[in-house]
Formats: sequence, C-alpha cells, structure tokens
Amino acid sequence: MTKENVLFRFVPTMRCNFRCEYCFVENQIKSNGPTMFDDHSVEEWVEAMKKFSDRNVELYFWGGEPFCIDQTYDLLREWTKMDHIISGFRIDTNTYFAEKIAKECPSNKIKLNCSYHMQYHSLQEEFDKIKLLKDLDMVGMVNFVASKYNLTTLRSEYGMTVKDLIEKFAEIGVFVNVAGDFAYANNKNYERYEEYKKFIMQFISPEEWKWLRGVGEVRKCTAGQKMFTVNHNGNFTSCASKKVYGNFFEGTLNPEPEATECSQKCQSIISYAFRCDNDFESTNSLLKYIDRNSLYRQKNQSEYVDFVF
Repeated sequence: MTKENVLFRFVPTMRCNFRCEYCFVENQIKSNGPTMFDDHSVEEWVEAMKKFSDRNVELYFWGGEPFCIDQTYDLLREWTKMDHIISGFRIDTNTYFAEKIAKECPSNKIKLNCSYHMQYHSLQEEFDKIKLLKDLDMVGMVNFVASKYNLTTLRSEYGMTVKDLIEKFAEIGVFVNVAGDFAYANNKNYERYEEYKKFIMQFISPEEWKWLRGVGEVRKCTAGQKMFTVNHNGNFTSCASKKVYGNFFEGTLNPEPEATECSQKCQSIISYAFRCDNDFESTNSLLKYIDRNSLYRQKNQSEYVDFVF
C-alpha cells in the first residue's frame, strides 16, 4: 500500500544569535523566545513521531535559528534514524553552528538552506562552513539576500559581484539563491523598483519572482490536507485556517478531504508549492526550486547587469 506524503513544519524556536537588519523577527523574541522543548522533552517528540508510520513525513524546520538550542541536535540524531517514517529534512540555518552540526547530527537526509549574512561571517569563513557541510552532503543551497549592506560589502571588501559569488560556490557544487530584500523587492514605491526587480530576475524566473512576492487572490490549496504546522503543544494547524487537525503527541491527524480555498499570499518556497494554481511539486520543494532556477539560469545567459546602491 502506498503511503501518503505529508509535510510537517516545526519552529523549534524563534531565538537567534544574529540580529540581521532585514529580519522580520523582533530582537526580544530572538533573545528569550519559547522553544518546542519547554513543555515536551526530546524523548516525547521522538516517541510521538512513531505514531505516524502510516505516512511518508517530510520535515521542515525554520525559525529563528533552529540550531541555537541543544535539543535540536538531540532530536535530529533520533529522527534521522526513522527512514520508515521520515523521508527527508529541510532546515533553515544561518550556518554559525556548522561545525557543531557536522559533529552532533551529520546526515545526508538533512538538506540545509544556509543563509549567508555578511556582517557575521567573512567570505572565507562562510565558504569553509559550507564546504564542511557539503562534504557531508547536507547542503541544499546558500541563500544570499541582496540587501544594501550585503551588496555593498561584497563589492567593497571583496571586489566581487553577485555573479562572482555564485561562481565561487559553484566550484564546490553549491547553488546560491539570490533573494530580494523585502524592503526593495516588495515595495513598488521604491524609486528603483523595476531596476532592482530586473537585477534579481537574472537569477530567478519571472514566475518565481511572482510567487515569492505573494499572490493573494482566493484559490485552492492543499495546506491542511498535505502540509501542517506542528505547534509547541503538538496541535496540527495550517497556514490556511485556524482549524486544529489533530495532535502530534496523541497521534491524531484528520486532514481536509480535498484542497480548500485560501487567500494567503504564500511567500515562502515551501508554502507556494502547495497551491493548486501552479504546477510545482510539493515534495522536496527546496531541491525542486534549485532545479527550476538552475535550469532558468542555463537558458537565460544574457550579459550580467550589476546593481549598485
């Protein structure tokens, strides 16, 4: 019997050791926000996962910085052993803890979305961290936000363009995603909006740009049917409604029987793949995103145009 594919989203914590200017999380929460282990131990989370052996479960961790709390490593060491339940892991990280990740929970089942924040790591430091993780087959991609600080620093300290950065990481087989800074990419009143948009679309397709900016009209979506958020108390919810679909610790999950209507903008790579108004595959969505945009770059090799603030 074929098992159903589902995605469980976890936020181990919104705490973070970085204070990036373009982050949407308030610094107070980054300092002392709650964690998924405050009321439930690692052992409880491990045991509860065994109740979902009738499904193929893909896991997505985001935050905050998931690896800034020790229990995350303990949990991943156990969950990566559950091949009969868990099909893979996608985890967002700022790579500060790369050496600890490599030591405490090395697994090629984990694919990391590694954000490069230039105010915290030199280019060589970042490259060394990514190479360490790449050698363990744990890197999905490097995410580089085209912020004013990052682009200016890349040029002034290293004499490099974004194209040069992409080529440097390509030497070790790592895809660099160039993400638009929301302050410019999501602000049509920005006086250089069209120029900035054109710059970013050298690296991602026009279609991808559209989804990443958010498409808010009502349409069918499989959130609540195939994708769920697991809250710290174990309740299953979705980004599409306030409905509770069951509880992780109780082993209950009652998904919607079919796709439902939703008007959320779905601006993350993970979320918009579950919409019914595009043909993106929702399983392994990070790797599929890389494949789509790698192909786009290969087919659209026009002369590079830089953007200078």
